[in-house]
Amino acid sequence: MAGAITKLNIVSYTDSSYKTKIGSPFSILINPTGYSFTRKNELNPDSAIGSSDSNLNYIKTLPSELKLEFLFDGTGVTQANSGNKLVNKIAEKVGIKKDVFRKNAVSTQLKDFYSATGNYDGSIHKPYNVELTWGEFQYKGMLSEFTIDYKLFDNEGKPLRAIGKATFHGSVSNELGALMANKRSPDLTHKRTIQDGDTLPLMTERIYGDFKYYLEVAKANNLINFRQLVPGDELYFPPIEKIS
Repeated sequence: MAGAITKLNIVSYTDSSYKTKIGSPFSILINPTGYSFTRKNELNPDSAIGSSDSNLNYIKTLPSELKLEFLFDGTGVTQANSGNKLVNKIAEKVGIKKDVFRKNAVSTQLKDFYSATGNYDGSIHKPYNVELTWGEFQYKGMLSEFTIDYKLFDNEGKPLRAIGKATFHGSVSNELGALMANKRSPDLTHKRTIQDGDTLPLMTERIYGDFKYYLEVAKANNLINFRQLVPGDELYFPPIEKIS
């Protein structure tokens, strides 16, 4: 039987070191059909007079850019929108008709999305830093632009479907940036796919340089029987406080 569809998750943080979470994770009801990821280097062309080619000098790497399009649907006709099941349950519990609840679904989804990504927080004097996770993809940054295209309305003019176009720019602290440059750093969260012959102590030693942290990894992944790893499954290796 096929597993559940992995949803794109957005976790909000108050700091660019991504240590202090705030609020609950925001899960997209309908996954994007794709995304674009851009990296840019700032170059200074040093060309001689009359020359068609330049000797490009590297200045710096600019923050990466991530662009995503989200479908926010309140019609209830999209089977992929498993979130409608939750909407219906909530509506029945509080005694609201499903049609009325769905009419407000798009506005609610947009509000929740922007609350998690774009709202200015006066206590930290900026919007939140966010971590987007979708399968193996992970991105840390801040929302820089969000455009909403409303596509469908009911008779009262309430939106029933909208497309949100979001642009994020990479944003991490200098400390975290230095750690990310060292992909093997034990102070970062790593994700690994289990291969044939892998054991938890062996995988732990690859990440942390010592197998003795395997019990902490087992706990972080809610593993009951860590001696029987299933090839193809994924394990998370979180930052750890090293034991002497």
